[in-house]
Amino acid sequence: MQPIEINGNIVTMTRWLPQLRREKPLYIEIADAIRQDLTRGVLKPGDRLPPQRDLAYRLGVTTGTVTRAYAEIDKMGLLSGEVGRGSFLKNPVVRTIASSLSRDVDNGLIDLSHAAPPNIYSPEDLDFALRNMTGQPNNLRLLDYGPINGFPDHRAMGAAWLARSGIAVSDADVIVTSGAHAGLVACLSALTQQGECLMTEALSYPTIKPIARHLGLTITAVEIDDHGLLPEALEHAIRSSGSRVLYAIPSLQNPTAGTLPHDRRLAIVEIARRHDLTIIEDDLFRLLDPRTQAPTFYSMAPERTYHITSISKTLSPGLRVGFVATPAGVAGHVTRHLAVAGGRCAGLAAEIARQWIGSDTADRILNAIITENATRRQLALTVLQGRNVLCAPGSCFLWLKLPEQWTPGDLARELDDRGVRVTPGTAFAVDRRTDDQAVRICFGGTASRDQFGKALATVNQLLDQDPAERFNHVA
Repeated sequence: MQPIEINGNIVTMTRWLPQLRREKPLYIEIADAIRQDLTRGVLKPGDRLPPQRDLAYRLGVTTGTVTRAYAEIDKMGLLSGEVGRGSFLKNPVVRTIASSLSRDVDNGLIDLSHAAPPNIYSPEDLDFALRNMTGQPNNLRLLDYGPINGFPDHRAMGAAWLARSGIAVSDADVIVTSGAHAGLVACLSALTQQGECLMTEALSYPTIKPIARHLGLTITAVEIDDHGLLPEALEHAIRSSGSRVLYAIPSLQNPTAGTLPHDRRLAIVEIARRHDLTIIEDDLFRLLDPRTQAPTFYSMAPERTYHITSISKTLSPGLRVGFVATPAGVAGHVTRHLAVAGGRCAGLAAEIARQWIGSDTADRILNAIITENATRRQLALTVLQGRNVLCAPGSCFLWLKLPEQWTPGDLARELDDRGVRVTPGTAFAVDRRTDDQAVRICFGGTASRDQFGKALATVNQLLDQDPAERFNHVA
């Protein structure tokens, strides 16, 4: 960088020169290099880009190529051209949580009922993936029906993503699905028969109940504590129900945010082997937890574990890309049930995910989500100080146990009337014996941080009130 004087003003002229791989159209490579170096701090807002003719000469390309590259950067909102002064870089236009508003927020409702990540990704992240896709020679295949289990390079992407959780799996044993939900339905369809019993935590993913009803399954609740599933309760449930399939959320359990310690996982695996039990491991939230974690069930017992994850909690819920790691050699059986359920992943969505995962974009988005979740967690613990709250580090939601004067339904309805939506504990209870005297409050979605804080203040204020005051006495 060197300061120069232009029309009486001192500006910074950059001698920036990108390294071109010449694997894509050159104007795309130049534009990508500018955007990436601006994101990394190599280039800074206010820097004056080299004159187009000068950069073209130094790169050995035509001036028209550089002109098209600068036009691409301008479309991204990263360039400010001034007559007589040149082209200057601008701050990236990042659509962060703090400035994004959802339809619910526009209607005055702050929706904290969905365990979705905050909207960290920027327009540039999507543009980056789409531009890379335009340079692929076979990109039209993404508009066709792909293999039910996913294109080969998308299965390889799934194996790479699963490796982040310590899972070593062959591409042939990875199935790409349209989200984790589709993977769960396919696994349960493949592993159970109508009339059988499915075991799961006493508080669990709310949609597991309608899925079980749809498949003609009954559910047996397995007792949990603040850290998750109790091995001795699992052993009892196996003997009393005769079930041979366990569905569990071992990391940042939904809704309690508990994580199974290593010794319990070892005990559960030992029980599973002794009783020939199959484990369906729902591990959507694992990568959000910055702490060192115990191995997955799949890593400990790959011969009997079906591991399900997705990018919906860690990158983007709208892409609907999930992955199932199956025991060796049985992916085809699950894939057939996936086809019946209509769970094939769209090639375009999977390719966007692959472009992110294959670059530094996925790491950047994931780290930003982890940081924002941590900020909101600390805000929640501060506002709700003194309340009975379960919220482990890394969690994107909290489990708020209620004072005796409130039922979960009454509190949720009253909050809804005041413009705040949470999920009552009854939605997670597998049976009526479960302690569901709580509500789940999520951190993500599109509400701003300020709106999140106001919603927490509303919750905190309401907890000290008596719902009986709202009712008229009837003799």
